[in-house]
Amino acid sequence: MLNINVGVLGHVDSGKTSLAKVLSTIASTSAFDKNPQSKKRGITLDLGFSSFTVDSAGYPFTPSIRENFEKVQFTLVDCPGHGSLIKTVLCGSQIIDIVVLVIDVTKGFQTQTAECLVIGEIACEKMLVVLNKCDLLNENQRDESIQKMKKRILKTLENTIFKQSEIAEISAAPGGVQVEFTSEQRVNNSQEVENLITLLARSIHDPTEKRNKLKDMGFVFAVDHCFTITGQGTILTGTVLSGTTSVGQTIGLPYQRIQKKIKSIQRFRQPIQSIVPGDRAGICVPQLDSNLLERGLVGDITSTDNLIPCYACILSNVKKVSYYKLSIKSQSRLHIFIGQETVLSSLTFFTKIKLDNHLNNPCEFDKTIMYQYIDEISNEIDNNVYVLLEFEHPVICPMNGLAIGAKLDTYSITSCRIALYGHVCKSKTRRGQLERIVNPRMCIVNGLFKRETNWDIFIGLRAYLIIKSNEDSSSNDNHIQRIYGYIESSFGQSGKCRLALENDLPDEILAQYSSKAGRKQISQPDIEVILEFKKNIFDPQRRVIQ
Repeated sequence: MLNINVGVLGHVDSGKTSLAKVLSTIASTSAFDKNPQSKKRGITLDLGFSSFTVDSAGYPFTPSIRENFEKVQFTLVDCPGHGSLIKTVLCGSQIIDIVVLVIDVTKGFQTQTAECLVIGEIACEKMLVVLNKCDLLNENQRDESIQKMKKRILKTLENTIFKQSEIAEISAAPGGVQVEFTSEQRVNNSQEVENLITLLARSIHDPTEKRNKLKDMGFVFAVDHCFTITGQGTILTGTVLSGTTSVGQTIGLPYQRIQKKIKSIQRFRQPIQSIVPGDRAGICVPQLDSNLLERGLVGDITSTDNLIPCYACILSNVKKVSYYKLSIKSQSRLHIFIGQETVLSSLTFFTKIKLDNHLNNPCEFDKTIMYQYIDEISNEIDNNVYVLLEFEHPVICPMNGLAIGAKLDTYSITSCRIALYGHVCKSKTRRGQLERIVNPRMCIVNGLFKRETNWDIFIGLRAYLIIKSNEDSSSNDNHIQRIYGYIESSFGQSGKCRLALENDLPDEILAQYSSKAGRKQISQPDIEVILEFKKNIFDPQRRVIQ
């Protein structure tokens, strides 16, 4: 089964929660304004999660989805629409695959509708527009009014990446009457709802290739709610951003450096053994104080590339939002949303002086070239602008993670507050291959270094082996194991090194390398060895750190 995370965004009182309710068959965390304050105020205050599942053969999904998945599960992320709750909306933007932008057909685009459009452009590539409350239009002029609104919307979208978006029309709560949710509610759906699901299926791209690339990374889980169930343990509900994990493995809280073994995993009340990127799940761990975590990132805190609190980071490919009218200068301050946190940060912009075709990934730094200070970022499209963020307090900065800057110190009802966005620069990564095994905790690695490498700066650095199971790679249960170790010394004169492991290699790997010389004997996929590190470009000694 393929899971698609759908962000339901729009202005307050446009009918987002009513739409989620009429689509869903399963209600999950904070769904449909279960929070008492939400009921009292009559608006959504927190992210609400619910889902429904369809047969892939019955809807116009892409051929790859129809061929590889029998069912598609839509996880609806109902985001608040009030302007003061934009931080919560930004939290939701990190985990969605497609935006459903809900518009009150009697009012059209409003301030938060526009901000949601900006957030959608930053976070996603696809969007479906839903015109809600169509029943409130004069019946004699309804069709004409809907067509006029569609033209206005397409005119608004023509300069965005969503200019080809489909537009659906619906009355999620006819007459404004709110009904209690039941799991059988969607069985008797109107043709409007079926048409909406059809357009949603047509708007989705298969995320499998992107998610498979994320599988090899360290496990990172974006937690949106944390609570305790007596007799079971503490439940962390959230979405997998990268990596995989399974029952019995360990996850950690990065700030507290607490590690807990996973007791059980559920996906919308169904017990499962493992989860992969894109999955929405609840993870149960024992003896964890739920007050330690309300919202944030957890995962493999032994990984070197992600869950480390940072006082500063650098974003690459920085873009100013065209709708943001104020200037953004170096040494100014913005609220930066990164990971699952919002922090006030000072900004320093700079760019590459010389552009060469052979330069590496724009998310990585090349310490051999010069950078030029920029006083102010412009609206011009330039893929080579960087910004140094210096935070008021340390935050988690996932490598290549999306960061969004906004001016939140004043609440404007007429102008866009989303200012800029970029991605956290990746750490330097070197990849090698396991060549031979000396003993269950010592191996020889080839390809990480060159013959002329200065070994002094690499001895003691952490690296890890990636061992993939032999199961069908298309299965969501395909397991990836990491075995960590430390570079002990060089081996020979050709750039090979000794890697001392923290745990014994699995028996099947030892059997694979069972010759007298410890070299591979059985035809199996090569075992990759990853070394991740950073070079501080502001450090004159160019020291390597992890």
